[in-house]
Amino acid sequence: MKLYLKEKGSLILTFIIFYLLIEFITFRWVDFAGFAQSFFIDFFLAIAVGSFALLFRSNKASIIYLTVILGFVMTLFLINATMYSVYFDLFTLQQLTLIGEATNVFNFDFLSIPSIIIAVVITFLYYLSIRYLWKKMYRYYEQIPNYYRKTEIVLLSTFIIITSFFLSGIKTFERYRSNMIVTTFKRASLEEYGILGYYLKEADIMMFGIKIDNFLDSGDDLIPIEESIETEYFGLLENANILTIMVESLQPFAVNEVLTPNLYMFTQEGIYFPNNYSENKTNVSEMIGMTGNYPTIPFLPFHYNYDFSHSLPNILKTVHSYNTAYYHDNVGSFYSRDKLFGPLGFQRSYFHYDLFPGEKMWTWDGDYTPDSVTVEKVLDNMDLNGDAFYYYWSTMSMHGPYNYGPKNKLLFEDSGYFSAIDQASEDGTWTNPLVDGATADMMRIRHYQAAVMDFDVALGRLLEELELKNLLDNTIIVLYGDHNVYYHELSLVLNNSSSSEYYNTDMYETFLAIYNPVLTEKYLETNDSNQIEKFVSPYNIVPTLFDLLGLTYNQNIMMANSVFTDTREAFYSHKLTAFFDDKLYSNDGFEIMFYKEEVEDFYVEEFLETTEKLRDRLVIINYWYDRTKESRR
Repeated sequence: MKLYLKEKGSLILTFIIFYLLIEFITFRWVDFAGFAQSFFIDFFLAIAVGSFALLFRSNKASIIYLTVILGFVMTLFLINATMYSVYFDLFTLQQLTLIGEATNVFNFDFLSIPSIIIAVVITFLYYLSIRYLWKKMYRYYEQIPNYYRKTEIVLLSTFIIITSFFLSGIKTFERYRSNMIVTTFKRASLEEYGILGYYLKEADIMMFGIKIDNFLDSGDDLIPIEESIETEYFGLLENANILTIMVESLQPFAVNEVLTPNLYMFTQEGIYFPNNYSENKTNVSEMIGMTGNYPTIPFLPFHYNYDFSHSLPNILKTVHSYNTAYYHDNVGSFYSRDKLFGPLGFQRSYFHYDLFPGEKMWTWDGDYTPDSVTVEKVLDNMDLNGDAFYYYWSTMSMHGPYNYGPKNKLLFEDSGYFSAIDQASEDGTWTNPLVDGATADMMRIRHYQAAVMDFDVALGRLLEELELKNLLDNTIIVLYGDHNVYYHELSLVLNNSSSSEYYNTDMYETFLAIYNPVLTEKYLETNDSNQIEKFVSPYNIVPTLFDLLGLTYNQNIMMANSVFTDTREAFYSHKLTAFFDDKLYSNDGFEIMFYKEEVEDFYVEEFLETTEKLRDRLVIINYWYDRTKESRR
C-alpha cells in the first residue's frame, strides 16, 4: 500500500509540475510574472485538484483524470494566447456563452502558431513523463483490499489542511474568499490567484451567485441615488429626436475632408471629441450607448430577463412616447440581441432577414452588405413623419477581415472608392498611415478606408432624408466607434506597438461626434471651438443625451457624466478589465502601471479618486442587474 501511495503521489506531483509549467508559460505570454502573486492559493488548489486522483483505485483512471485537467489548463493557455494576441483580451468562463458568435467570426489569421508548437512540445514531454512512470508502476493495484479506507485518511488530511488555510484569518486567503468581482479586474485577478484560483472562483460565482448587497452601505433593497448634474445645456433640445449610430471600428484617422465629407462635416460643424477612447466588444459598446453602463458579473440575456427601466430607450418610450427601433444587418440571435433589445426599450428590432427578406445571409469573410445599401432598408423602416423617435443603427461593413472578398472588392471599385483613394493619395490630401509598412497591411488599410467611405455615403443619405423632412434642427445625431481596427493586428501596426504593450492607450482612440445645428450654435456662443478636448468615452453618451433632453437620472448607475460637465472621467474597459485615460493606465484602479507621459501628482490623485468612485459604481450596477434578473424559463 505504501508503494501504491507513492505511485499516486508521483502522478500528482507530475501533474502539479506540468500545471505550474503551463501556467508559467501562460503568464509570460500575457506579460505577467512567472507565477501567481498569491502563490500558495494557486499551489494549494493545484494539490486539492490533483488529490482527487486518489478517488480512483486504478492508476490508469488517475492518469486519465489528471490528463483531462491538464488538457483543460492547456486549452486555457491556447485560448488566452490567441485572445491576447488578437484582442489583448483574456478568457473568462462567461465567454463560453458566446461560443457560437466566436465560431462565426473566427478567422485562421487569429491562430497563434508558436503557442500551438509550445502546446505540442509540452504535451509530448508530459507523455514521456507518464510513460516513464507507468513502466515503474506496480501492476496489481486493483487487488489491494480496502483501498478507499486506507486512502481516505490521506485524502481527508490533505483537504483539512488546505481548508484550514482558506478559512483562516490570513489576509490573502480571506481576501480570496470574499472576492466577488474577480472578472471585473480579470487581468489583475488572474495574475494574483493563478489559473486554478481565478477560474475556480469564477465558476463558483457563476453557479452559486454573489451577495452584492453586502458591498452596499445601506441595508435595504434600494439603489443609492445620486442626482445627476444639470449643465447650462440642460433641456436645450427637449423632446428632440435621437439617431444614434455605432459605427463598426471607426477611428479618427479614417476621417478625411475629401474622401469622407459627411464625417468630416461632423468634426467641423458638430460637437467633436478628439480625445474619445473605447475598447470593448461590439455588444458591450452597444449597450453602453443605450444605458450608460454594463455589468461585470455574468450577464446572460438569453437566460434571464433584466430590469432596464433606467435605459434611455425605455424612458423615452414609456415616459415620453417616443418611437424606438434598432437596426443591424446581422442575425438576431448573435449576442442574443433578439432577446435583449425588447426589454432594453426598443419597440421594433430589424435584423438581416427583416431588412433583406428572402436574401441569403452573408458570411464572415469581409463581403458584408455595404452600409450604403443597408441604409436604404433602414430608411424604409424608419417612421420620420410621426412622433418623436429614438433610432439606433449598428453598422456592419467596416468589420474585418480587410482581405475583402471578390464581391465587395468589385463593388468598391465600381463605386469609385479605390480610384478616389488613389487620386487623393496622388493629390496629397490622403496618406495611407502604413505607406512605409508591409504591402499586405497597406492594402488592408486601403480596404478599410473604402469601407469608411461607403459608410460616409450612407450617412449622407440619412442627412439628406432628415433635411428633406425638415428634421435636422430637431434631431440629435450621435456617431461613435465601438473599438479600434484590431483585425490583422492593424491597431498594433498603426501605433508601432507589440501585444505586450496593451496599455498603450493610443490604440484605443475612437470616433465620437454629436451633431445638431442648434446645439453647435449654442455651444459656440461661449466657446472658441466646436471641439471638446476633455477625455471622454461612449459612457458619456447617455448622460449627455439625458442632459440635452432635460431629463434627470441616477448618477450612481452611470459610469460617466454629461460631456458638458467639468468632471474628471476615466474609462473602464470590460475587455481589458482596466481603467485608463489618455495618459494613465491601471489594471485595478488602485495602482498606476503605465504613464504615457509625465504628469503632475494631482493629476494622478484625481485619476485614482475617479477610479475609486467608478469601482463603487460598478458594485451598484452589478447589484442592480443581479437583483432584477428573472429566469426566462
